[in-house]
Amino acid sequence: MHLTAILWFEIGVAVLMGVGILWTKPEYSLFVYAFALGFPDVALPLGTAINIRIDDALVLVFFVRSLLWVPAPFSLRQRKIFAWQALFLALCLVSAAVGAARGAPPEAYETAKMAGCAAILLVLPRLIQSERRLRFLIAGLMCGGCALVIQVAERLGTNPANAFANFQELKNAATFSTWNPNTIGQAAMLLAFSAGLGGILFPRTRRNRFLWASLATGFAVVPLLVFVRGTSLSIAAGFILFLCMVRRWRWALLFAAACLCVVLYLHSVDRQLVEEATDVNLETGEGFSHRFDRWDMALRAIRTNALLGQGFGQEWNYLRLVGSEGRAHNAYLTVWLELGLGGLVLFVAAISQFIRAGLFLYRSSRFQPQGALILALTVALALDSLGLPTLYWEKLPTIALCIVVVVVGLCERSDSAVAEREIRAFARSPFTQLS
Repeated sequence: MHLTAILWFEIGVAVLMGVGILWTKPEYSLFVYAFALGFPDVALPLGTAINIRIDDALVLVFFVRSLLWVPAPFSLRQRKIFAWQALFLALCLVSAAVGAARGAPPEAYETAKMAGCAAILLVLPRLIQSERRLRFLIAGLMCGGCALVIQVAERLGTNPANAFANFQELKNAATFSTWNPNTIGQAAMLLAFSAGLGGILFPRTRRNRFLWASLATGFAVVPLLVFVRGTSLSIAAGFILFLCMVRRWRWALLFAAACLCVVLYLHSVDRQLVEEATDVNLETGEGFSHRFDRWDMALRAIRTNALLGQGFGQEWNYLRLVGSEGRAHNAYLTVWLELGLGGLVLFVAAISQFIRAGLFLYRSSRFQPQGALILALTVALALDSLGLPTLYWEKLPTIALCIVVVVVGLCERSDSAVAEREIRAFARSPFTQLS
């Protein structure tokens, strides 16, 4: 088709109108941002491992907008979370700068991940400062999540049931070209958490309760269907923890029954894959995808410089040098190896702020569901980090933590009693001056 000058003009006007709507209506741009997360292969490759997606471009737009519009001040608990996150980010930047000065700069992929997650952590909580905007974000995540599940089903549907020699091949077949296979599990964790939050924020009618519970359960079992085993167990633990904390015993039984039904279905479809995936030995590490061997190599590497570490972004370079077959696949060991013991302590302290925020809200009868949901998410992320670098500058877990920050701020600002109690607690904190 020949593009005339008039057609180019009309396209330009349409693009400007779209940008204008997204610029003046941030809730719509948040919906688009969340929806775009469901299409990871719509990306512009930069090099061999770095990809720029629609959501990445929107983060830049959000950042520019935050410079022109002054957001409302953060609540005290939000500031405390950001203070610890800023300290950990500063340590990573200093370590990367020292490594570059010594002629060993961090990997470009690791640096890009850190920069992208830092931008998300800086921008999203500044933009999402109302319940209306958070609802639009959650709605976009639900739409994007449904699109994600459909794409995974289509990828598996193109292969016959007996086309996979083992469950690892099935997991790889379900994965997008720009994702790690375990990223599906991270996406499911974000989506299940968002669906649970939707059940709290949207009107609590019987129909809505059934809808949000179904969405949360459906997203939670997706990793189980594609044999992302560690993340499936982490999500199940977080899901059960949340239901027990809010005293939904029947829902906990229903969720356990749903997981059992999925396992039985998979066993009936391909018994060999299920038996192979469930054949694990806690003593030898057999069936854990060589996790024990990689952890052992990481611990050996840590012993060479346990206090200062090898430098940010040096995990794979150093492990490859000492003969490891892959990365440590453990966020805590990775942080210790790269940033030393002080970095590990700071990392754990930064993550613990989310647990403290969840406990703080859970003690309030009005915000008990929000607090329980935050605790469940943090526990699931922390468990998943034992087998993956989940909490160490990964985009989808960072978005989930940003939503936690938003929820904490909304709850604090909407309840004077909570705000007063937080002011007293924060005044006694040694980090008051940092905020």
